[in-house]
Amino acid sequence: MKKKLISLALIAAMAVTMFAGCNGGSGGGDGVATDPDAKKFEWGDTEKKPVTWWLMGGDETYKQNYWTEMKGLKAIQESLGIDIEFQVATGYEAYLPMMAAENYPDVITAMNLEQYPGRMGGLFDNGISIDLTPYMEKYMPNFSQIVKDYPNISRDLKLDGGEYTFVSTLYDIEDEDDRAASSLYGLAIRQDWLDAVGKDVPTNMNEWYDVLKAFKNGDPNSNGQRDEEPVCMASSGWKYFLTAYGIDDDPIVQEDGTVVYGFMTDNYKQFLTEMNKWQTDELIYNMFEQTSLEKREERVTNNFAGAWKADADHFDNTIKDSYLSRLQERAPSAKFTAVPWPKTADGHQYCFSDINTFPRDTTIITSNAVKDGTDEAAAYLIDYMLSPNGSNYVTWGIEGESYEVEDDGTKVLAEGMTDTVSFEGADIPAFNTYADPTTVNLPSFGTIAEYVLSQKPDTYVEAVKTWAQGDTSYKMPAACQLSVEQESQVEDITTEMKNYVTRQRQRFITGKEPMSNYDSYVSQVERLGGTEYAQIWQAAYDSWQAR
Repeated sequence: MKKKLISLALIAAMAVTMFAGCNGGSGGGDGVATDPDAKKFEWGDTEKKPVTWWLMGGDETYKQNYWTEMKGLKAIQESLGIDIEFQVATGYEAYLPMMAAENYPDVITAMNLEQYPGRMGGLFDNGISIDLTPYMEKYMPNFSQIVKDYPNISRDLKLDGGEYTFVSTLYDIEDEDDRAASSLYGLAIRQDWLDAVGKDVPTNMNEWYDVLKAFKNGDPNSNGQRDEEPVCMASSGWKYFLTAYGIDDDPIVQEDGTVVYGFMTDNYKQFLTEMNKWQTDELIYNMFEQTSLEKREERVTNNFAGAWKADADHFDNTIKDSYLSRLQERAPSAKFTAVPWPKTADGHQYCFSDINTFPRDTTIITSNAVKDGTDEAAAYLIDYMLSPNGSNYVTWGIEGESYEVEDDGTKVLAEGMTDTVSFEGADIPAFNTYADPTTVNLPSFGTIAEYVLSQKPDTYVEAVKTWAQGDTSYKMPAACQLSVEQESQVEDITTEMKNYVTRQRQRFITGKEPMSNYDSYVSQVERLGGTEYAQIWQAAYDSWQAR
C-alpha cells in the first residue's frame, strides 16, 4: 500500500477514521502515556465536570467498561484534563425515548441518520444537537482546517442551512486506500470450487450463470452428492447483483442528475428476468429470507454454499470464529475469493459499496452539554481526536506499548498485542485494551486505512480492495438528507409501496407473476407514490448539490 505522510494537511486529504502520529510522551496520573504537545483544556470559572458520552457498544457484559478502561482513551483524557463518562447502550430501544424526555448526555455517537426522524436536520431543528460553528476557531481548529481544505467534506457535513452539527469518521473517497478501508461488504465465492469446476471468477451475469450451473452439477464440495447450493441469497444477497443493471435499492441518480426509483425501470425488469432464470434452475438458496444471517453462516461454514453476500471478516483466518476459519476445519483446502461487482451488459462496473465521506455513525454535541457547561470541553475533546496525536491514540494506542514506529515511519503492533487476554470475563486481543480502530465509533481523522491494510491478512485486504472498485455516482450520497417534512412525506408513501414492491419481487422471481405483467406492476408502483418518492429525493439531492 502507498504510505501517507503524517501532517495535518495530508491527514485531511486522507480523511479516514482514526489516526496519525503520536509520541509516547510522559506518564499520566494513572500511569498512561500522555501527549507532551497537548494543551490541557482551560475550565476557567466553569466547574470541571466529566463529559457524558452515549454510544452503541453491544450486549456483551465486558463492553460496559471496555471504553472506560481502554488505555488510548485514558491517555487522551489525561492529556487534555477532560474526563469522559461513557454510557454504553446495548440497543436502540432507549434512543428515541431518551430524546423525547430530553434526558440525553453531552455527546451522542449513533446511527443518527437512520434512527432519528429528520436525521441530522431533525436533531438540530428539535434543539437536540448544537451548531459547532461558534466553537470551531477556538476549540475545534483541526475540524475547522479540514472543512476549509476539503470542500467535498465540508459540503457533506453541512446542513442545508450551512450549520455544522455533527462530526464523524471521515474518508477521502478519492483515495484508493480510504475507499478500500470503507468497503467492508461484497460478493464472495469459493475459489476452490471454481478450481474444481474449471471456471474463472465471474465478472458479469452471463459468467455468473455459467459458474452457478457448474457448481450445481459438478460436485465441487466432493462429497459425492448433489447438495451444493450455488449461491446463498440470505441476508439480502440479491441486492448485490443490482449493479449489473445500474440500479440500487434506494433512489438512484442518473448521469444527467435526474433521480429515479430503480425498481420502476426497464433495467429492474431485466434483473427480475435473470433472477427468475436462476430460481427456475435451482441455483438460488434462501432467496427470500432476507435477514437470515444464521442461514448464511450455516450454509457457508458447513461447505454447502458456493457464493454469498460476505463481510470482510469472513476472509480473516486470524479470527478463530470467522467463516474461513470455521470452514477450513471441515474443508482444509477451502479458499475464498472476493468477486468484483458484476458489470452491466455494456461492460460498465458500478459499485454497490457505501463509499461516502462519512459512514452511518455520527457524533453530536447536545444542547444538554450547554446546560451542563461541558459544551466547550466536548468540542475540544472531539477535535483532539481529529488531530494527528489524538487520532493515533484512538487507532493504535500508545507508542512503545501497543505499537512501535519503524525507521521509515511505518507503525507495527508491538509484540504480544495479538495475544488473547482476559478482560472482565471475556477473552479479547491484548491490543484492544489500548484501542479498537475498526469498531469504536468515535470521531477521528487520519489513516484507518493504514491500520486496516497493514494489520489485516492478505485475504481480507484483497477483498476490500476488490469491493472498492467501480462507479458510485449512481448511488444517493449518505450526506443527501431529507428534511423533517420530506421524511414525513416519504414515510407516508413508502410503507405500502415498498411492501408491494417486495411482494411482487418474490412473485416475479418465483414465476407466480408472469413478466408480461411488469408494466402493470410499474403502474401500480406509480399509483402508490413511486414517482412522488423520486421527486422528493430529487429535491433533497438538488439541495445537497447546492450547499
